[in-house]
Amino acid sequence: MTLLGNAGIDDETRHDLVRSWTDGRTESTRDLTQQELNDLVWKLENDFAFANNPKTTADALQLLRLKQKRSAVLAIATRVGLHDKESFKKFNAWMKKYSIHKKMLNKYTSPELDDLIRQMHKIEANFNKSAEKAFNKAWHQHHGIPETSKN
Repeated sequence: MTLLGNAGIDDETRHDLVRSWTDGRTESTRDLTQQELNDLVWKLENDFAFANNPKTTADALQLLRLKQKRSAVLAIATRVGLHDKESFKKFNAWMKKYSIHKKMLNKYTSPELDDLIRQMHKIEANFNKSAEKAFNKAWHQHHGIPETSKN
């Protein structure tokens, strides 16, 4: 706290910075692990851009983490056939109806994205298990073979 105060960082910015640094785990410097504290101190002492504008850096860290989590969701959704790289229509409909918090991906907060990633991993595990059985929808998709006609 002293180092942040000496750097001219107000309480609100300090809380935002710690929240971003810990990916939402805490906003209190007292709850930082020793490693998080060491990393933050090093960043303040050695990174000129970071030390001069910690508020912008905190926002950038948070946006980067959100982007990484959204990318993980989309990667899994693509593998299991919920998302087509050409269109978001099917994926958006699925998100509104079946996702854990029933809202669009860009509306998810960081902790909610953690819930969604867990859900997507479970879906992928079920998909992979289904893909082991020959000639079902998951098997066809997994092997890139179009489904046969039922006529």
